[in-house]
Amino acid sequence: MSRASRIPGAVAAAAIIFLTAIAANAGAQSIIPVVELTVEPDTKDVDASTGAASAVYNCSVYVEGLPLVRYRVNLTADCEGWQAACDPAQFLVTGSGNNTFHATVNVPAGEPGGQARVLTVNATVSTTGVPLNTSSIYAVLTTHQSFGLKLSTGTPALSVAAGKPVTWAFSLKNNGNGRDTFSLSVIDLQSYTEPKWGIKFNRTFISVDSGDTGDCAINITPELNTTNRTVAFKVKAFSRGASYQNITVEDTLELQLTVVASPGGGGGGKKPPTTPKGTPGMEAVWLSLAVALAALAGMHRRS
Repeated sequence: MSRASRIPGAVAAAAIIFLTAIAANAGAQSIIPVVELTVEPDTKDVDASTGAASAVYNCSVYVEGLPLVRYRVNLTADCEGWQAACDPAQFLVTGSGNNTFHATVNVPAGEPGGQARVLTVNATVSTTGVPLNTSSIYAVLTTHQSFGLKLSTGTPALSVAAGKPVTWAFSLKNNGNGRDTFSLSVIDLQSYTEPKWGIKFNRTFISVDSGDTGDCAINITPELNTTNRTVAFKVKAFSRGASYQNITVEDTLELQLTVVASPGGGGGGKKPPTTPKGTPGMEAVWLSLAVALAALAGMHRRS
């Protein structure tokens, strides 16, 4: 091993001996300094839907070490793939001290809303090139989500016979900037369930990415006793993501449904009259008379 390669090891050993001696004079205090980090706020929201955006966190690092020892504090930040850094990224502390700094995260433009990533701030404390202690603290960064939806259909009106099923197809577009889940329901459902209509969605909720459209359908079977009439059949959809934030985002869609009564379908119609048995006609009378005369003629020939 060359002399040059032995120097760092010798320096580190000397530093440890020096720190141990200082620790002994300081009342057996540990040579490993205390390191504490703080970050505010611990959650932050940033909107990058229209352009790149940045989020700034206020941080501090506290070091409590041996008297007269000069410590170097290196600061780094990571936010799961988004660019992050600390400013300043380094402090020098003699003995003990507290310093403030900023951790900044840069969010690329066009990032979908509703994402949550963890910001990690790290502090490494060393002296004379010897790492002594590390500390980390965490915060959450979310991208601001806007909410919106639009219901539409290419079939604004349908006709169906009472007691027969019909399927109404419609679609839901997510106009928000992030993936969202929407719940579907029938407005004034009790007016249909009381007369026992058959109503069934192919799905009662649907998850859609930002800008995308999801296909929906509902199967409607009017009760057999339904009379001729046209009803305004309405469905409603609302954003679950918005409701979690105590925001109401919803839309409604209407179908003009014409129900044609089923003949006698309700069981209340009259039975068709039965055909009475008819009396024998003249043809039957003449036939009977011919049979009787033939019988008499036969009897006369035998006598």
